[in-house]
Amino acid sequence: MMYLSKGLSVPEKDGTVRVSHCGRIFALGPEMAALWESARLAPQPVPPQKARFVERLEQSGLAVTTQEEGGLALYRLLSGSIICPQAEPEGQFSEAGGDGRIWRWIQHAGLRLTASELIRLEEQGTDPTPNLLGEEGRQLLTEKLYSARTIREGALEQEMEHSPARDGLVAVLLRLLHAGCLFLV
Repeated sequence: MMYLSKGLSVPEKDGTVRVSHCGRIFALGPEMAALWESARLAPQPVPPQKARFVERLEQSGLAVTTQEEGGLALYRLLSGSIICPQAEPEGQFSEAGGDGRIWRWIQHAGLRLTASELIRLEEQGTDPTPNLLGEEGRQLLTEKLYSARTIREGALEQEMEHSPARDGLVAVLLRLLHAGCLFLV
């Protein structure tokens, strides 16, 4: 079993780790804080003796888990989250090639994109052009992402599980996450 943390770290005041998620702030005890921090920048295996703590994080919306392994596990963890840019990225990454293109989508799309939606854009070879970005490009971008076949709940996620672009896009997202450029909701 693997897990990945969700939410945004809030500056500590009294030594208590606080995490913001969907408008709520959670104060975490030492065990939960250590587990949350451990999987903040990269997926981690769930330590068997700590499974119930990770379960509690997941129930609070502060983690996503999967029983899968390998590339599918990484995709499932990311597809269970909305990808958001950090206001002030903690680290550096190369904006060359795919990383830069994906980063532009994440930063400038008129909506928060999921891993499945980003895979679809990669699969289509769609560049983040001005007519698809920002609030003005939201409708056109949505039309580019979804068809009558993929608009129903979960259809795009299921289809993108088998996309040849999946593993490459997941690798880019994990690099951005590890560099502290993203947080997950």
